Amino acid sequence: MIQRLLPIALTVLLLGATGALVGFALSEEAEIVYSGLDVEVEEVKGMFFVDAAGVRDAILQHDSIAGSWVQAVSLQDVETWIQSIPAVDDIQVYPGLDRVLHVRVSQKEPVARLHKGSDQDDVYMDTNGDPLPLSPYFTARVPIIHAASMDQAQEAFALIQSTCKHPIWSAFIDQVEVGVNGELEIVPRIGGARVALGDTSNLQTKLNNLLTFYREQIRRGNLNEYKRINLAFAGQVVAQRYY
Repeated sequence: MIQRLLPIALTVLLLGATGALVGFALSEEAEIVYSGLDVEVEEVKGMFFVDAAGVRDAILQHDSIAGSWVQAVSLQDVETWIQSIPAVDDIQVYPGLDRVLHVRVSQKEPVARLHKGSDQDDVYMDTNGDPLPLSPYFTARVPIIHAASMDQAQEAFALIQSTCKHPIWSAFIDQVEVGVNGELEIVPRIGGARVALGDTSNLQTKLNNLLTFYREQIRRGNLNEYKRINLAFAGQVVAQRYY
């Protein structure tokens, strides 16, 4: 019987001690004020759409933090203040044993820039395809999508998403134009020929055919003789020369 009761007694004592420690910590927290604010922003591929100074300013507009009671500062409120910055992605807010409020922020990554026309402002499209306002301080070197709307740009965005991590195609695609019927046309960074893709169906096959075509023309030294390359026909590369 004693052997059975011993583990139970130890558990009760442990829970009691834990409760006492928590109570002590809460009681001590009520008498502690923050000494400062520490902000760190994760860098994304050399992009700086969010900086520590901007995050700090977004917080200090509402609370000075330094000198504020720890229990009086809502961590949820701090997250909400930071979320007012459009390019902010993930947020971690926690008090440290050093009486400093620590903030860790990651930023959204733009993968394309959407141009809807001269009468509308450009926006970036992040990794989820959501709009992201341009920054007055930093410009991302990403492909440009020409489309009338965000919805119309989705097929072009799918193309860029599929190729952005490929060393050849990410360097190849400069712009993507979306036609009235949704067909895609690539404006490359090399050569003068536009590439009519059609849609993103059988994309890998189309890109493989295009790569084979380019390699052959580079070998022959006549790549710049073409003004349009059409991949819309199944299994074919139809090239139109300058006349």
